[in-house]
Amino acid sequence: MPQPGYRTPPTNGLKGMDKDLPILILEPELTEKRDSSARKLLEGGQKTAHTPETVSIDDTKRQIRTVREYARNNLDLFVAKLKTNLKQKYPHVKVKSARDNTEAIEYISGISDGLNFVSINNSGIVAQELRPELTAAGFTVVNSYLNEFDARERSILDYWDLPRLSDRNLVGTFKVSIKTAGLDPARDTKKYLAVLGVNAISAEDGTVFFLEHFSNIHNDLRQAEKVILAVGLDKIVRDRQDATFQTKCMGIFGMESALLGIGPKSGETLSLYELGLPPSDRTRELHVIILDNGRSNLLQGKYEDLFLCIGCRACNQHCPIQHSFTNVDYIWTPRNYLNQFLYGRSHSIDVCLHCEACRLECPLDIDLPHLMWQLKMDYVYKRGPSFYHRILGRPELLARLGTPFAPLANRLMGNGLIRGFMEIITGIDRKSTLPKFHYQTFRKWFRQNA
Repeated sequence: MPQPGYRTPPTNGLKGMDKDLPILILEPELTEKRDSSARKLLEGGQKTAHTPETVSIDDTKRQIRTVREYARNNLDLFVAKLKTNLKQKYPHVKVKSARDNTEAIEYISGISDGLNFVSINNSGIVAQELRPELTAAGFTVVNSYLNEFDARERSILDYWDLPRLSDRNLVGTFKVSIKTAGLDPARDTKKYLAVLGVNAISAEDGTVFFLEHFSNIHNDLRQAEKVILAVGLDKIVRDRQDATFQTKCMGIFGMESALLGIGPKSGETLSLYELGLPPSDRTRELHVIILDNGRSNLLQGKYEDLFLCIGCRACNQHCPIQHSFTNVDYIWTPRNYLNQFLYGRSHSIDVCLHCEACRLECPLDIDLPHLMWQLKMDYVYKRGPSFYHRILGRPELLARLGTPFAPLANRLMGNGLIRGFMEIITGIDRKSTLPKFHYQTFRKWFRQNA
């Protein structure tokens, strides 16, 4: 018997062929309404009577590592299997394989039919990879996730304010709460595109999985005239069981990182309701973009462990430098910071302190600090050290140059104009306190007083 809320896909008269693609949404609190806010998590999560049995975090980490390694080792097989199943079982779904984000944007522009407004979820594949080029292509892009909460002030300023939800046994509260088959027929459909990054997809039967903390994804699936599901190669797993587990792990290990992002809405953040979009009278369309965008290259070298990442953003929880990146145009996490440099979208990873906090929090045990060191060494090997590194990487040379002219050097280092010039050349903030040069070195003093 079908479960409540699940619409059985019609066969359309074709044996072995379904009409509508199954889409499943997992939410953190099955016993609460779908519009529950993160404040309920913060205030204690589910009621005690509904608290599930204890889930072993260590066992969960070992299991998700196994799932991800199996997906990585069988990527080509799963990609081919997924494409075949989508084509054979769901003929109304239009499938596009895109080598990079440029090819994906060209496809979206080609099927937009004059629709200019795009709603995205907070998935990294759309918020980080596709959104900049969607904006450059002339689309008005709205992140629907950011409109789901309107806190008056940021109550969680840093990791020490987090409620440690994993200690409250909330890890088992992520369940499939919404099941749909394809897109509902046009009722309240609006004239806009929805580009949604999926959290997992089953190569065996094509079932799509989303993790939803609010109701933005479900609303877009119900209302958008055209829905484009963005599937990164790293989101393709063996079967529905693995896809369910991977999506659930994103919720389990990403609960606290989600709370770190809750704060007052920016005045520049628009909502689809504020845009006043007109109703649509067209037949709704469902598209799937299978996006590579450098993912397959990870499997060819030293950075293959990055392919294991599930995007839970647990690495961000205790990162001490996250507040230095409030103005970047991508979702900041240590992993995304590394990716920006790896794909040539950033010219430095020098801000990383290599404190190991991201590695300790990562449920896949991905050694991000080591990968950052490796990437930096590869970069220097290919291009040579920059002028910045030549200067700051040889402090003994700076000491030898400054010591003979200690009084003059100290006076120059206190000059605002000189410090401004140094900030441009070396990156040292002009407000920082620098050590003083001394005419008498320790060696000189020791020889005189030994």
